[in-house]
Amino acid sequence: MSNIVVSPHYLSTNAGIDILNNGGNAVDAAIGTNIVQGVVAPETCGIGGDLFSLIWINGENTPYCLDSSGYAGSNVDISQLSSQESIPLDHPMSVTVPGAVKGWFSMHDRFGKLSIDDIFSHAIKICDEGFKVSTELHHSLSFHKDTLIKQASGSELFPDGESPKIGAIIKRSLLGKTLKRLSIDGPEYFYTGSVAKKISETLNHIITEDDLRSFKSKWIEPLSIDVYGKTGWVTPPHTQSYLTLGTLKIYELLDDGSDNIDFHTLVESYRAIASERDDLTYDYGENIDQFNGLNLEYLNTLSKLINKDTTSVFAQPKELGGGTAYMCTKDNDGNAVSLIQSNFHGIGSTIGVDDLGFFLHNRGAGFNLIQNHPNSLKPGRKPLHTLSPTMWSVDGNLDMVIGTRGGRYQPQLLSHFILKILKNENLEHAMTSPRWNIDEFGKESVSEINIEPGIDEKIINDLIKKGHKVNQLNDLQNSYGPISAIVNTAESWKASHDIRVDTASSIIKEI
Repeated sequence: MSNIVVSPHYLSTNAGIDILNNGGNAVDAAIGTNIVQGVVAPETCGIGGDLFSLIWINGENTPYCLDSSGYAGSNVDISQLSSQESIPLDHPMSVTVPGAVKGWFSMHDRFGKLSIDDIFSHAIKICDEGFKVSTELHHSLSFHKDTLIKQASGSELFPDGESPKIGAIIKRSLLGKTLKRLSIDGPEYFYTGSVAKKISETLNHIITEDDLRSFKSKWIEPLSIDVYGKTGWVTPPHTQSYLTLGTLKIYELLDDGSDNIDFHTLVESYRAIASERDDLTYDYGENIDQFNGLNLEYLNTLSKLINKDTTSVFAQPKELGGGTAYMCTKDNDGNAVSLIQSNFHGIGSTIGVDDLGFFLHNRGAGFNLIQNHPNSLKPGRKPLHTLSPTMWSVDGNLDMVIGTRGGRYQPQLLSHFILKILKNENLEHAMTSPRWNIDEFGKESVSEINIEPGIDEKIINDLIKKGHKVNQLNDLQNSYGPISAIVNTAESWKASHDIRVDTASSIIKEI
């Protein structure tokens, strides 16, 4: 057996594997990996963001699913944004109750093995001793410098008042103090008392102290569907995760049995199911049984809209950005975690909370401003989330743990990558193979595809012939990942991280 961790940053991966090597389980490792990720890569996630996870407990045949995402504050008022087409990314109304902290403790309370002190210790140490600035963090801090440097929580990110260079060492002492208190006092430190008061005051009381005090993570039922002999598991709406499984199932319904992937059919399968995302993906609350996005009859209907010889006209979903971290862990007892945590747009709203060392996400930008729409901004409602973690099983046994960041691109990136694995492609080859996305999101838009270099010219010509507009990119794109994957092969469990992000890392430790 083996302990495995894959994450977007080597320091996060190192923390996770150390937790496993010291007696922790996959849940402990996922939490520790996530906390470190928020320290060293605040442009992806942090304690001011949201969290979803799928947890596989060996011996059971269904994963547990945790929704630790927050709702809009009691004092949001859609009428105040009537002059806007969408919620401004730095507006206090773009912030929903941050759910990540409660998520960590909910996971640990139910499945954790090591002490919270041991799990938090890696992140606290890195805050105090410092870490090297990555390429992505350098660019993010440079872009947001004028906003962040004026805030108490942001000033320590800019030693000597300048954006730190790639490779420079920075410390996050303020965040370290906050994490230390969390490890001692638990989630109550964050959701009640002085921290809750500071969060509420920072947001002009759009989120109230009672909103924070009342927040709870929810254990919910995951969605699933069988594709090519495996069962795929995802988080339900209000996330868009179902698009990954739906794309793959539609493709399977149209598959002619070839070992090769038909790019046209795959792209059209995604376009077909994504065309209704904005009408189907919202906070169903207790009425999730009304969601039919993975109903086989519905998917069959969508498959009949696809012409294998030419593009069809579909409405496209709203453009939504991304600033997210996905990580996966597996322990030597066969337990595993698929965890995704996000600030949404990079550092999120860029609104820091006093001198506590963290920034608030802007997942509320996933709401629309259409009166009476089920995903419109409303007190107590959760927004559409792009977060799309997956887990896969065969005959009731864990088989794959896969996910990525990428905002609206996540189902596109995952469906292509996972389809390669389902068609028995080598894991490393699937990870390094060229990827595509559709970046044109207008109403009834044509299919405009961006494709990384390395795709066979015959495939490019076939796409153009069938009506797709194709933009051939010069380089691999860091925004097309990083995908993290743990896969059961005939030989053993394998792990793979993405070359598109230079800090990404995977470790397998044989036990």
